[in-house]
Parts: sequence; C-alpha cells; structure tokens
Amino acid sequence: MRRAHLRLCLERLKELIPLGSECTRHTTLGLLNKAKAHIKKLEELDRKSLYQIEHLEREHRFLKRRLEQLQGLPENERIRMDSIGSTVFSDRSDSEREEIEVDVESTEFSHGDMDDISTSSISDLDDHSSLQSVGSDEGYSSCSIKLSSSI
Repeated sequence: MRRAHLRLCLERLKELIPLGSECTRHTTLGLLNKAKAHIKKLEELDRKSLYQIEHLEREHRFLKRRLEQLQGLPENERIRMDSIGSTVFSDRSDSEREEIEVDVESTEFSHGDMDDISTSSISDLDDHSSLQSVGSDEGYSSCSIKLSSSI
C-alpha cells in the first residue's frame, strides 16, 4: 500500500515538474531535486511579482494624488515643471517671479516634524523619491529647497 502510494505521488510529481528530454527514466532522488529547484524558481518568481505589485500600487497612489491635485486647480492657474520634475503652480509669468534657493544643512527632522510638513503617509513618501534631492554622508545630511515668491 505504501509503495503504491509513493509511486502514485511520484507520477503526479512528474506531471507537475518540467522534466528535460535528456532521459525517459528518472530516479526518485532526481525527481525530488528537480522539484526542489522548481519550487525555488517559483518562489523567486512570486517574490518578484509581489515586488512589482507593490511598486505599481505606490505609483498608482502617487498618480491618483497627482490627478486629484491637477483636477482641483482653477482654470486660470498655469502649470509648469521645474528643473527637477516638481510641478510649480502659477498664475503669474516667469518675469514677475523671483526665485530664492535655500540650502538647509545639518537640519534633522524627526518623523513628527515630517508629519507637520507632509500629509502623505510615511510609506508613500518614497512613491516618487526621484523628485527630491537629498544627500547623506555618515550622519551629515543636506537638503536643497527651492522657494518661489511672487513680486
């Protein structure tokens, strides 16, 4: 009874595992090793798929917030992209605007301070991290903030 059950399980395993055409007869150990390798391959594909899903969900949340921002603008406001890809909203021309660049060095923000600055959740902060310029070197960090003021 046990041998028959084992044989049946091995036959089912042969159907599930991609076996090469190198030989028609497979040993139990060979089948188990191929099954183990196949399982690892499937787990790796699953991990990559989950990572891709998380990435797409973050991008979807970012684009949804962006669409809500753009839909909430009055029609007379003008939208332009600055040099780092951030959106600047303005109803004045560039000649009427004075740009001030401020470097903030060795200023540390705790998570509580960041909550006051941003309404997005911590997990969403890295949704579009390429839009932000931040550098760090062994405890020293710097951040460049560009402010625009209208005259």
